[in-house]
Amino acid sequence: MMQAFRCQHFYVTALTTGLLLVSFHYSTNVGIKSTVSHKDSDRHQLVIQSHHQPEWAKANYPWIGDPHCQHLPVQFAKNKTRPKWALTSFPGSGVTWTRQLIEGATGIYTGTVYGAIEPPIVATGRHHGNEAHFNCGCTILIKDHDGTEVDNLPAYLEEIRNTSMNAARREQYEKRAILLLRNPIDALFTFRHYIMAGDDQKGAVSPMTFKGPAWNHYVNYVAYAWADHVIRWIQNIQNGTVIFYELLLQDTEAELNRLLRAVNLTNPVDPERMRCTLKHKNRSDRKRPKKPTIPLTPAQYSKLVASIERVQDSLRQKGWPLLPLRLYNLKKQ
Repeated sequence: MMQAFRCQHFYVTALTTGLLLVSFHYSTNVGIKSTVSHKDSDRHQLVIQSHHQPEWAKANYPWIGDPHCQHLPVQFAKNKTRPKWALTSFPGSGVTWTRQLIEGATGIYTGTVYGAIEPPIVATGRHHGNEAHFNCGCTILIKDHDGTEVDNLPAYLEEIRNTSMNAARREQYEKRAILLLRNPIDALFTFRHYIMAGDDQKGAVSPMTFKGPAWNHYVNYVAYAWADHVIRWIQNIQNGTVIFYELLLQDTEAELNRLLRAVNLTNPVDPERMRCTLKHKNRSDRKRPKKPTIPLTPAQYSKLVASIERVQDSLRQKGWPLLPLRLYNLKKQ
């Protein structure tokens, strides 16, 4: 009898405990589901926010392997603390290298209007700059070719028309920009290698592809669009300046400091960061090892020189530094 009672008591206790556990499990799950359903719109908003406004703490360490520099990170500025500044250039003008220099010296990511589909500017670690949303206010400058990333004149004219997305985006910079310039003859070949190699930053193709009607149309496009793009921005910029690729090569520190002064940094550049930036300025993870060229025809050469003269006149009227023609290879082809 006692043994039967114990068995019955054990059975009732186990059954009660089981029911309580089931009840607790059910009520907890219902509570969680209810909380999620009530917070669904908030959660969706948080997902959008995290996508559009990257966490400033996402860091890249561009100098891994250098014991004196590898501890220095590149990060986002805190959201909404930086105004939009364009870093605009014609393709093939060295903007990826320039972004590496800017990020190294400041520790702040640069962004791009082309988003995360664009390859990261360094091959070391995980670079997050291209993930930044255009409106995050968390990057120091934003790469923007402003419609010149096409390869023919009709497409370019369509890209820059007043109702285009490029025109709308230009307004959001509120006339703040750094204009990066390079000898258009050099940019012409660099950009063509990029296009013909399948948008590969390090790709190169045979110079035999630089011939025929398509090549001639492309040269005419560059001669027009390079100058048109530059002059539009010279006339538009109120805060900012022009920076020259050739001077960045010749005297990196002086030209880089001139750029950084123009974007109104609130803090002075850290000397340690500048030393590391200059030490690693010749990194090759995004540089084309070879860039074959061909002689231009007299007509092609004349069109490009005329474009250079137009830009020089525009810079002179603005009172800005002039193109460093002494550093250009302008020998007749």
